[in-house]
Amino acid sequence: MNIPKLKLSCEHFGIKANRLLLPIDLTKCPLEIFQLANGLTKPFDGEIVLLYVLDQGKLAPQRELAEIEIRRAKRHLERLGHHYLSPKLQASFRVRTGVPHEEILAEATETNVELILFPTFRPSIWRQLVGFIYRETVRNLVAAAPCRVFVIDVQTRTNCFRRWAKEESLSQCTI
Repeated sequence: MNIPKLKLSCEHFGIKANRLLLPIDLTKCPLEIFQLANGLTKPFDGEIVLLYVLDQGKLAPQRELAEIEIRRAKRHLERLGHHYLSPKLQASFRVRTGVPHEEILAEATETNVELILFPTFRPSIWRQLVGFIYRETVRNLVAAAPCRVFVIDVQTRTNCFRRWAKEESLSQCTI
């Protein structure tokens, strides 16, 4: 897979964190963000916490289906960590359910992270003209975060659920 190289190296930012929180939307995962996350985290001492928030409004009302979605999301986070995170770093994988910005803030507080690296997609020209460059989640996160927040525009979108759906169905058949 070809991941676009970032134009700036991490040394340009002057930021190194022992513990970094990286919230990921598995339906539109920006693979180029992992290179930056690896560079912003201290090697050998550092830990990256990958977080996926299942939005309460989109969750299935049946508890069994919600549990399946949580397990599925955790498997995808682990796969992303295995493929894209540096082996010099510790990785934790968390799935939470609720309102995205509230759950990100709760995870940041619980895990005592030093930096939240938040990937976001460039807004449409219409959104920029109206004046809302960032969505509500980003605005709330920056306003209430217990640590530094680094918001970065990303370009690629990979739907992990679709990408690995065939492999998931094959693994369920062999069980």
